[in-house]
Amino acid sequence: MKKMLWLFLLALVATGSYIARSQSSNPDIYAYQNGDLWKYSLNGSTAMPITQSGYNGGPVLSPDGRSIAFLEAAPSFVADFNSGLASQTAGTPPADIWILDIAGQNLRKVADQRGASRAGYLRSIPAWSPDSRKLAWLQIDPLVQSLEGASLQVYSLDTGAPASLAGDVNLGYQESNITVPGLRWGAGGIARMLYAFLYRNQSPFLLLEVFNPRDGTRKQFNLELAPDKSNLASDFMWADHLGQDLILLRVQDHWEVLNPLDGSRSRLIDAPRLKNRFVTGALELIPTAVSNERGGWEIHWRAVTGGRLYDTGYISRDVDVNRQPALSSDGSQMAWHNGERVSAWRPGMLTEARALASDAAAYNAFPIPGPVSLVWAPMEWVTTGAVAAIQAAPASEANPGICALEPQLRPSQQAVVSPGLANRVRAAASLNAEVVGRIQAGEVVTVIQGPVCAGGYYWYSVQAAGFSGWTVEGVDGDYWLLYHVNCPNSPPIRLGKGMIGAVSAGEANNIRDGAGTPGATILGRMPAGTNFLITGYPECDDEGRRWFPIQYNQVDGWTAAGQGAEYWIEPALSQATG
Repeated sequence: MKKMLWLFLLALVATGSYIARSQSSNPDIYAYQNGDLWKYSLNGSTAMPITQSGYNGGPVLSPDGRSIAFLEAAPSFVADFNSGLASQTAGTPPADIWILDIAGQNLRKVADQRGASRAGYLRSIPAWSPDSRKLAWLQIDPLVQSLEGASLQVYSLDTGAPASLAGDVNLGYQESNITVPGLRWGAGGIARMLYAFLYRNQSPFLLLEVFNPRDGTRKQFNLELAPDKSNLASDFMWADHLGQDLILLRVQDHWEVLNPLDGSRSRLIDAPRLKNRFVTGALELIPTAVSNERGGWEIHWRAVTGGRLYDTGYISRDVDVNRQPALSSDGSQMAWHNGERVSAWRPGMLTEARALASDAAAYNAFPIPGPVSLVWAPMEWVTTGAVAAIQAAPASEANPGICALEPQLRPSQQAVVSPGLANRVRAAASLNAEVVGRIQAGEVVTVIQGPVCAGGYYWYSVQAAGFSGWTVEGVDGDYWLLYHVNCPNSPPIRLGKGMIGAVSAGEANNIRDGAGTPGATILGRMPAGTNFLITGYPECDDEGRRWFPIQYNQVDGWTAAGQGAEYWIEPALSQATG
């Protein structure tokens, strides 16, 4: 894998225990029903559609409660889907992003498919900035960008234009369909989770990545996923913990807070609470993790107000935006969307929570990214502040464990960046070190020092054109830096010592007992598609062609890489050596 590196307001007069703040007044609930955004009046139990395409995802409420952002599957893709030219069984479809102004009920498209390839831009559910003036989302064009080359886009409501904050975002482990993970934007930055594997031994790892919204620089925190996933953090969000905006993690049956400044983690004694952002003394919702008969966890939602604890009757699969309940503008009621209907509850309600819309199903012809949720008023997570223990800061590296890739380079050698993405060069051998430059594919550098094993990668200090620093050699059998020797009658280097090569389509490749044709004996032939192991560094022959020492069917010899711009051998699809 190449260059691896995730609410409505009501203006109240300050009476009793309620705090008055500047906020928009909205008594309505906005929810997802059969692929569209609907507005529900709690008083009259009426519903009105806001969109009519049938292929929307969301909604996400701005912190000031004035706007809702949501996804709509790209109309061109929907047309292709309905005509049988495209299919979608899972993952994220090409999508546009809209904003609904609640007061005026006006819709504005802020991101469309202009500039995308036929595949279209796949986009995550957007996240609002704390001041409600910007939106952020992850975006990828799968025909143009690799899974390690997605971009982080930020749209400004003031300028009316999106901008790329980072262009080398790794989407992590993916199935056959790409799912673009969602973001959470807090005072400490734009955060997301990254789940991936070390492919050689299939050990999973889980990262939390936090982007600086000013310049796109990032920190990565290893959440130290155990082989049996017993400490899997299933979700995260920003929370107020002792006056600090920290990251809240749900780990199986307990909660932790992570400080994005230093990576330290504290286990909470009490479950966090979900409350109305602008109202105090009203309902606070408490999630309690309960194991079920399937061996998983489900969340039982309780509510506390006036010193009394209530069972709301709502049980969700997980504490995430897909099933998170909402609170009313005055904080006296809650509502939720269970995927089939929208329900509401308030303290003192003796019967089951009543349904506002029995047909508010989350069905679509193909999947639309979550949340399958509803919004009512701006909310925030808070903790009681009580912690059981503080853990040391975890290693902030993209790959935990030992360095499994066999290093191939030595000081004083020249190296070339393999085809594909550029290599980042950092001030030190760490993914948290400052990026001092980039070396592009095909660019030749001189190795000064290394290898140094850090965070699961081998690093080399290199001298590039105009700068120097540390860069990663590769991972999982994929070498990003290759030994360089200039052979003028050969295509650019894309193979190196220790890699698995394959004979390109067409004719078979000869195996000879030396690098060159004059005086070298043919030891055998490798048919097209055959895999072989490269056992050493390449050499040039007298005609400027590059030869690699190889092993094939227990025969050791040399084979030519190609001639002119034509490749005769190429990297094998799988670099596993068993």
